[in-house]
Amino acid sequence: MLTGRQSRGLRSKLSWKSLCQREWESVIRDTIRMKRAKIYFETYGCSYNRADTRILENIASKKFEIVESAEKSDIIVLNTCYVKTATEHRIINRIKELVNQFPSKKMIIAGCMPKVDKERALESNPKASLLSPQNVDKIEEAIEGTLASNQVFYLDYRKVDKSRLPKLWKKNEVVRIIQICEGCADACSYCCTRIARGPIFSFSSDNIVQEVRKGVNEGAKEFWLTAQDTSAYGLDNKENLANLVEKIVAIEGEFFVRIGMMNPNHALKILDQLVEVYSSSKVFKFLHLPVQSASNKILEAMLRRYTIEEAEDVIKSFRTKIPMITFDTDIIVGYPTETRDDFNETIKFIERIKPDIVNLSKFSKRPKTSAKLNNKYDIQEVKEKARIAHNVISRLQLEGNSRWLGWQGRILIDEYIGGDSVGRNEYYKNIVVKDKIALGTQLTVKTVYASKHFLLGEI
Repeated sequence: MLTGRQSRGLRSKLSWKSLCQREWESVIRDTIRMKRAKIYFETYGCSYNRADTRILENIASKKFEIVESAEKSDIIVLNTCYVKTATEHRIINRIKELVNQFPSKKMIIAGCMPKVDKERALESNPKASLLSPQNVDKIEEAIEGTLASNQVFYLDYRKVDKSRLPKLWKKNEVVRIIQICEGCADACSYCCTRIARGPIFSFSSDNIVQEVRKGVNEGAKEFWLTAQDTSAYGLDNKENLANLVEKIVAIEGEFFVRIGMMNPNHALKILDQLVEVYSSSKVFKFLHLPVQSASNKILEAMLRRYTIEEAEDVIKSFRTKIPMITFDTDIIVGYPTETRDDFNETIKFIERIKPDIVNLSKFSKRPKTSAKLNNKYDIQEVKEKARIAHNVISRLQLEGNSRWLGWQGRILIDEYIGGDSVGRNEYYKNIVVKDKIALGTQLTVKTVYASKHFLLGEI
């Protein structure tokens, strides 16, 4: 017969064994549930954000199932943009819409919003987990924690070399987005990019070149070098954008490189070398240089760190070497201290330089930025300025595209719009062909119609 102590000991052992068994079964159930969990990704904003989502998808796909709709998902991951007030409202409305439509589904709010404005993110969905852009490699942990009914935050700033993180590309994709650095070397008064993305952090050139080479070998034909400011690449590691592009175009194979947005002050530092590298047949003759304002007083208030004369020097240097280069710029109207004279300087600049593309924005106050609205700020006057600028831009863009009527040459088909195919020539002009043609095909077309946004080509 067992003594009292032995009996209690046996019951304790049996109880411990039973507890361990239950915990182990729980772990197995959780593992099975997590492996079968369905994750839906929805992306907003720039090409950089789209590349971030491809990293998130690649990591998540190792353990979970990626689905194409929120309805089929267990967790909704929203990769957000927060660059403008209009975008902020769109994101918030979308979060609330999803919460109302799928109240039982879990959500992770990723991207710029939770880093810039954690409070508004949680106000939109108090139960959401949050993941900042510098923590994309933590998506598996974020999903697991959220599935376990925890609310997890990964918001610390970390330097993550995203060129080391593979992206989930589909086999037939012609365009690949290549992230070359993250963050900003400047701190403009109206912009929350540095708050969201941090200071400039350049990625390994060897890794970037290897990523392009891998894409070429897998059949990709177009590579977008992207960053918050590509011209700032290498400011922190003694590299520079021109050297990087030289290494990329030396890769064997037939492909094109599109160089993303460059701020004038950093482009000036490597201008001669940069213009020279654009002469490569593999580089699209496309220059995205955001000027924002043509008033030096406003540029100084914006903390843009260049004058309008310096910005024009960059444009003229490219046009001298490549007269037909496609020039794309950004303009903000209605900066708080902008007068009518300041605005008129910008209109004169647009008329004088005749950009091919202008991304026009009305000033909007962003969280944690230094630009401040005053009591005299007249939103109606800003709307009127935007209307005037829009009319000038529309006229010039139509005039510019009309100069391409009758052009004949090769284009690369890189996307579909409805039942039509869209191709790019070496100047990155978008030419629509009224046929469904395989992506990646190169063909010769003649342009027969011009609108302010596209050209129509016949094979």
